Amino acid sequence: MDDLSAMPSSPQSDIASKYFYSSSGPCSGTGRSAEDTPPCQSSSFGSSRKRKKACEENGNGSPETLPSGENGTAEKQKRNMSKKSGVAKSAATACHGTHPLEPAEMAEHLKQGLGKEGQIVHIQEIPSREASFTELPCHLSGAMREALASIGISRLYSHQSQAIESSISGRHIVVATSTSSGKSLCYNIPVLESLSQDLMACALYIFPTKALAQDQLRTLLEMKNVFHIDIDVKIYDGDTPREDRLWIRNNARLLITNPDMLHVSILPYHGQFQRILSNLRYIVIDEAHSYKGAFGCHTALIIRRLKRICSDVYGSHPTFIFCTATSANPCEHVMELANLDEVELIQNDGSPCGSKYFLLWNPPLYMADGSSKASSVPRRSSSIVEVSYLFAEMVQHGLRCIAFCKTRKLCELVLAYTREILQESAKGLVDSICVYRAGYIAEDRRKIEADLFGGKLRGVAATNALELGIDVGHIDATLHLGFPGSIASLWQQAGRSGRRAKESLAIYVAFEGPLDQYFMKFPHKLFDKPIEHCHVDSRNLKVLGQQLACAAYEHPLCLKYDEHYFGSSLDSAMTTLKDKGYIINNPSGALSSSMWNYIGPERSPSQAVSIRAIEHDKYKVIDKLNNRLLEEIEESKAFFQGSLNIFLLLAKLTDKLMDFQITIKGFK
Repeated sequence: MDDLSAMPSSPQSDIASKYFYSSSGPCSGTGRSAEDTPPCQSSSFGSSRKRKKACEENGNGSPETLPSGENGTAEKQKRNMSKKSGVAKSAATACHGTHPLEPAEMAEHLKQGLGKEGQIVHIQEIPSREASFTELPCHLSGAMREALASIGISRLYSHQSQAIESSISGRHIVVATSTSSGKSLCYNIPVLESLSQDLMACALYIFPTKALAQDQLRTLLEMKNVFHIDIDVKIYDGDTPREDRLWIRNNARLLITNPDMLHVSILPYHGQFQRILSNLRYIVIDEAHSYKGAFGCHTALIIRRLKRICSDVYGSHPTFIFCTATSANPCEHVMELANLDEVELIQNDGSPCGSKYFLLWNPPLYMADGSSKASSVPRRSSSIVEVSYLFAEMVQHGLRCIAFCKTRKLCELVLAYTREILQESAKGLVDSICVYRAGYIAEDRRKIEADLFGGKLRGVAATNALELGIDVGHIDATLHLGFPGSIASLWQQAGRSGRRAKESLAIYVAFEGPLDQYFMKFPHKLFDKPIEHCHVDSRNLKVLGQQLACAAYEHPLCLKYDEHYFGSSLDSAMTTLKDKGYIINNPSGALSSSMWNYIGPERSPSQAVSIRAIEHDKYKVIDKLNNRLLEEIEESKAFFQGSLNIFLLLAKLTDKLMDFQITIKGFK
């Protein structure tokens, strides 16, 4: 509330006192924020014409007066052109230099150039860190030592050595160190060591995204080749061709998959994976912090289903290895995620870290005209255009960059705008950038990953598909279009740059909304606060009921034995399933009265359960004129969202402008 009370009561006073700085104001020193720098009174409104002109060139401003008559109409249409045209128009004023710059040099270059209107409101310099090494664990085999030496590893970071010793000893561990700290070796070494010594042993790697699976496959194949052992490492996910799946089930010893495939394909048909599950030694779960919310609740119960099948059906008790980079409660989180009583926490990071310059970038203000001069209000220029100019700067000056955007549409816009800028400033680099997002076919995603890793691409505009720990080679800079939703996600994205102890740059470009502007005004709330805790509720009754139906399909439920996996709510959840007609006990046979089998309406219940939503019951919105399904809405939203959709559909079908009021539960 103290922070809120410091916010000005009117936008006009805010402009006069805070945001109109001279170009030397907020950028004069590292780590200074907007409130630390006095406003430049002489240039507060005196430079508004210059700023307004720049905004008009970017397609965001409008003049104070409009000419009358036909010429005025044409002039108005010209001013109302899309932002894309505005970008093309102003691209000629962009930086045309292409000389290479280091991240620190780029920060200074932006102060004097693109950010000279005071856009940089804060610079946070994060210092570098030296590496802490230890010798290779003495119990590693000679073959493993030779394999590591062949790829240039003669010693390990301290956290790697500790993780390897603990996991080989059979202890469950969670490695909670910074991004790009070499966590993959923490599980690849003990897993490959175990599989080489026991020719029947198998391992299961679970990653939240397909990109991470492909990245890990590349790493494992490199290690396997130098290790000179015959271990079949395969990916089993939605992109795996059906003709290859039988061979993988019969031969793979290290299976890489994701929670979705585990849920719909592996566990319901676990008999086809008997060889792997009965010999399972390790389960590796990377990027554990990504399992939260509805996705985390479902994944926690999927892992319980996996443990139940391994133990009760196939007699295996695998060791868990978790890795995470951005979690305030890693140990508690993974214990709840996998229903473990004890996990060893490894968080003393021994990896080196290069210095990082983190810039907060606030688009400049201009006066947007209302119906009269008195009603003019301050607005900020387009954040999308701003980040596009920054993206072009990075590419032109040799910095490999990822521009993170919240949505697919924003990614495409940033790519289009940046290419228009590069068309004017550095035409030869237009094809050196692209978009990486969900929705592409597997071949296209693999090609982009290979081009980015190999250096053919200088930059990508990406959704959070690249937020997780995929190694795309050396990235120098990250751009962040708006706050990604959590401090953990912001640091996870920023951690993509500066890998291998290199200096790096991160720029957070604010939207005009209150949350982004709050962080621009109070940077210490962003940099001095700890990252968020990860929460998983494996006792959520709606999720539990859906997952229990899946578990009963895989193996009959028994209250006596399965309460250990599914908790004290198992009895009431089973009663609900029985009343709905999903499970039944067979009165014949030994122990049959306590064993409950699935008899639900779905052939395979997992096919009907989305692991990214809480509710199972949905309503369908159907256009009965064409008998076409428009969408499916969760039950809790159906009566609100469905009513809105009906009115909008009526308006569309009648092709008329309709004035109407909607009253739902007392709200208009």
